[in-house]
Amino acid sequence: MAGRTLEAIASWPPGLPVFGLLTPYPATPLYHRLNKEGRLIAPEHWLDIRPFRMAFTPRNINVEEAEAEMKAAWSRSYDPQAIATALQKIAHRPFKERAVMLFARLAFRGIYFPQMRRRDWVRLLVANRKNLLRLLAEARVEYRRQPNPAPREPILISGPLVSSEVEKASGLSKKETTSS
Repeated sequence: MAGRTLEAIASWPPGLPVFGLLTPYPATPLYHRLNKEGRLIAPEHWLDIRPFRMAFTPRNINVEEAEAEMKAAWSRSYDPQAIATALQKIAHRPFKERAVMLFARLAFRGIYFPQMRRRDWVRLLVANRKNLLRLLAEARVEYRRQPNPAPREPILISGPLVSSEVEKASGLSKKETTSS
């Protein structure tokens, strides 16, 4: 099941896929039907919210398989190779968009795989080092392409009096700057 979904997603422009399991909310037709069929795992499941866990027994797949499919979808969508593929698909886009895509993908991965500790982030960055290094190399090229701004004269301020450079730039005389 996850394989077909991921194949479809692969044909789309890169994005930030999010996967979840169907949740039957109280007072909905789905909830009433599943309750009537005795397929709710816990009729008051909303009191014990467990993210990414089935709240009912599906018909054509067991609970463990459904949860494993979802985990596989998250893993394959946010692994370093998937991130590299997404970046390659938008190689023609401006550098800033590619940078946002990389860092958004790294952050979105944290929705399913918690990245709360520094160690988790270090592991994630090491796993994605090729993507990061490629992006840093592109940043360097991008930075070098930009024309250098004209050098500006430094503004010097000395003691209570304003230096002559500031006076010239502001059009004020020494008399005006000391009297104010």
